[in-house]
Amino acid sequence: MRLDEYTKLDATALARCIRRGEITATEAAELGVRAIERVNPDLNAVIEVFEDRVEMPNARDGLLAGVPILNKDFSFSDAGRLQEMGSRLAEGYRPGFDSSSVKRLKSGGLNIIGRTTTPEFGNSGLTENLLTGVSRNPWDTACTPGGSSGGSAAIVAAGAVPIATAGDGGGSTRTPAALCGLVGLKATRGLIPVGPQKGEGGSGLTGPFAVTRTTRDCAAVLDILAGFDPGDPYRIEAAPNGYCQALTLPLDRPLRIAFSTQNWAGPKPRQSNCRAVEDVVRLLGSAGHHIEEATPVFSWDAFFDATVTVMCANLATGIDGLSRALDRPVLPGLLQTSTEASYQHGKSLSAVDLLAALGVFNDISRRFAAFFSDYDVLVLPTNVQPAQRLEAAYSCDPKSGIGAFEYQQNVYSNDHFLAPFNTTGQPSLTLPASMSPDGMPVGVQLVGTMCEERILLQLAQYLETETNWTDRRPGCHAAA
Repeated sequence: MRLDEYTKLDATALARCIRRGEITATEAAELGVRAIERVNPDLNAVIEVFEDRVEMPNARDGLLAGVPILNKDFSFSDAGRLQEMGSRLAEGYRPGFDSSSVKRLKSGGLNIIGRTTTPEFGNSGLTENLLTGVSRNPWDTACTPGGSSGGSAAIVAAGAVPIATAGDGGGSTRTPAALCGLVGLKATRGLIPVGPQKGEGGSGLTGPFAVTRTTRDCAAVLDILAGFDPGDPYRIEAAPNGYCQALTLPLDRPLRIAFSTQNWAGPKPRQSNCRAVEDVVRLLGSAGHHIEEATPVFSWDAFFDATVTVMCANLATGIDGLSRALDRPVLPGLLQTSTEASYQHGKSLSAVDLLAALGVFNDISRRFAAFFSDYDVLVLPTNVQPAQRLEAAYSCDPKSGIGAFEYQQNVYSNDHFLAPFNTTGQPSLTLPASMSPDGMPVGVQLVGTMCEERILLQLAQYLETETNWTDRRPGCHAAA
């Protein structure tokens, strides 16, 4: 198989070729490595390739057996492999266990051949750190791929591998997916286990998943990852017949779909991001769904204050735990200035502060639940604007001091439409919808009710077919 042929295949098609004997798993991994070598000098998205995993003579059983993927260097522990989390504090760290998600990916036959860049401890809306530098967007290498899963999104969009892992605590899967022209899902809270070292990620805000080029690959990864793991704090079951199966079935009724381009935080989204929502809503209306302009109402300021409390408390707890595990003190200057500010704020909080913030989250969740009693799906812009040029984006390590609230405002500056659904725990999927006037991808977000990923995937597949998105590719591409 030629490299240009390989880059056209999504994971589902590549797995089919491997099963049929048209290509071996080793040959697929070799092509993945060649593709990485071709684009990574321009993207700085891959930190390390695991050369010892390239040779895979017998593909294991599993839904996506033999397909090469890359692993985000944060939250996805791969036993014995470096996991440095974009931080000098974690340099040289090798976990001795597989996280629940990595264990399931391996059981699904996927071959993890390397790790991708992430900001320090995922604490950013772009992918930049003092350990590995700045990652770039394949549609325009002068622009950011977003964060915190920017390395994963950039390398998948560039055609090197069809899937890479990603995690989302406030938009960290969906923003990079949207800015790089990919499908990204934040699943229902608890649907994908985050064990074994914790029961919930980020007090319930954070969940693992992946970025993919196609909806059917998104469904396949969900089939591999979803479902209760013994010891989980809640029992959230996967769809009875699976998510790939759902894509073969029609929706059982017209849906009640709300849409809005009104930004809860104030600034109006760019015209390109609003137009993408309007185009998607028009397509859904022509398919027979009931469309109505509406949006949940809540206090953004109260939400933001509570989010900063929860995020910073969890960041401080994680850093202190890593410091103890590595017997490595958190000395002044070791963390980036932005991380240091958030860490110190987290250290200053009390248990009462955290519980009060979780109380705000409960109020917001109840408000959104009442809204969704009238609607099946809410269509929103994924982001306020397309990918920014790097020089216009904020720095993760500003020379002057920065406070935790000021920095977190920067982190959420393009994610206003995303973070509330980390709070409510609802499933939220972004998919490519159009291009901005300057040639950058624009994503649209579909939000559903709890455990209704099936409906989001069915809508996404319909929209993917109608827009012919998968025929497009960025300028920095492995087949170029």
